[in-house]
Amino acid sequence: MNTRGGSLAEAEARVARERALLDAQFDAWRAHVRSELASPRGLGTALMMGFVVGNVMRRRPPRHEAAAPVRKGFLAVATGLALSALRWRYGNPWAAVPQLVGWLQQQGAGRAAPSGAAATPSPPWQGPRAIAKR
Repeated sequence: MNTRGGSLAEAEARVARERALLDAQFDAWRAHVRSELASPRGLGTALMMGFVVGNVMRRRPPRHEAAAPVRKGFLAVATGLALSALRWRYGNPWAAVPQLVGWLQQQGAGRAAPSGAAATPSPPWQGPRAIAKR
């Protein structure tokens, strides 16, 4: 009995070869996947995926409506900005105290001096380095 491409026996032999080739490819793929999953990278990936899926699937308790946000006054915001500027300039706000005392003494000495010998006032944001450069 003949088919279009040849006899039925040839077709069955071709199907058997392709099936054997497919089985060999599947076995090779399964061995590769097994070695990848058992590797440290594969185990780490599986661990991370477990955390992601667990986070997505986790039931969250119903949220209660939050209280009204706390409003900070202008003085609190200004104090926070001033302290952060001092931290940026001196590393510690308390390290600025000697500089502030020296500046206040300069201001007091400038008022007490005669008009011809008045000390040149320096802005408070310029430290002793800026004064020494003059």
